[in-house]
Amino acid sequence: MGANKTKLPKTVVHQLAVRTQRSTAEIKAMHAIFRRHFPNGKIESPEDLWRCLQKFSLQPMKYEERTAERLYRLFESPSRKIDGSIDFFNFMVVSHILEHGSAHSKIVLYFESLDVNNDGIISREDLEACLPHTVESQQLIQKLLRQWDLNRDGHVSLEDFEGYINSNPHLLPMFAEERERVRLNSVSHELAVDSQPYTHNYPVTRDLFVTSK
Repeated sequence: MGANKTKLPKTVVHQLAVRTQRSTAEIKAMHAIFRRHFPNGKIESPEDLWRCLQKFSLQPMKYEERTAERLYRLFESPSRKIDGSIDFFNFMVVSHILEHGSAHSKIVLYFESLDVNNDGIISREDLEACLPHTVESQQLIQKLLRQWDLNRDGHVSLEDFEGYINSNPHLLPMFAEERERVRLNSVSHELAVDSQPYTHNYPVTRDLFVTSK
């Protein structure tokens, strides 16, 4: 009976199959690997997320704490939990978006990761929660809010955020080019990748999309 508690409900398997375009057999195999490494069914820290990505043959850039924290926010953002953890469903959905998602779906994901309190806008308080508490960060926040608030109504909506990215061509490759996409290999061979070189980068390190203007 204990084993049944770790099985994915059929409805969840079906939802993931639809949203990730993976077979039910592959989803179940990936879930078994996930539960083997995370018996409580959730990822609870940036370090754990990094380890999970490696287990599935995702190869992010060399570990760096600040980058790992940004990446963690991406994976937890679609349905933030009170304890700040990432479950298997979110892990699979976000991995699919980063690997195969449209530019719009990736922009939405980034927006949600910065909308910390989930009120549909990015505010000064949201950005303060995402950045270290330094004078430089306060200056950056002021600059970001000025650049992102396209209609000058005092807050940054998804429409503002997407409009800003689309009006800055140098940012678009983050969301479109193949070389910027996450690689999630088949789980038919779970690789021991700890000694593998990191070759594929996550687009999470470009100073929160700030421009020089």
